[in-house]
Amino acid sequence: MPENNPDLREKIVENRGTWKKLQLKIPGLREYRSLEDLRAADQLLRKQVSDNLNESKDKIEDLRKTATAKGDFGNLTLIGSTISHIQQISGVLQHSQQGSAGISPNIRIDDGVLNKLYEYDFNFVNTAEQIFSSCSGVISDYNSGKSVQEITTKINSMLDDLDHSWKQRLESVENILVTK
Repeated sequence: MPENNPDLREKIVENRGTWKKLQLKIPGLREYRSLEDLRAADQLLRKQVSDNLNESKDKIEDLRKTATAKGDFGNLTLIGSTISHIQQISGVLQHSQQGSAGISPNIRIDDGVLNKLYEYDFNFVNTAEQIFSSCSGVISDYNSGKSVQEITTKINSMLDDLDHSWKQRLESVENILVTK
């Protein structure tokens, strides 16, 4: 994993308090505690991705203000559509169902499954950073003559790729969860 994005699973383990450490010593709770820690790391990771996307949305909203100030009202629909696209994907990533580690879950999800989910989600961090990087330059691109359509097409393409990867993740997880 890239050095600039630390593995949050390690951070969660390092920051276990006394109560969580005690749970690791009790048979029956050990596995539950470990799985809950993996879920917590994955949730933090997805929050990071969602936050990055929300910051990207802010940059596109700045583009909308700039276009409005220039009287470029014909492109507001394209910009608004991109903002909506970012919001939709951000919400899905942050609020989608996680694997339940509960003490007696209906469907058993082990640490291998949760680690695979984390690995998928970790890849989304880099994609979200690339989207943010592209969005950070939209005002200067627009002011230098780049068309709104060209700007939004590039960003929407990256968002579509992220959405497609997310759907692949879900399919993969669903296949993992099939029990015999």
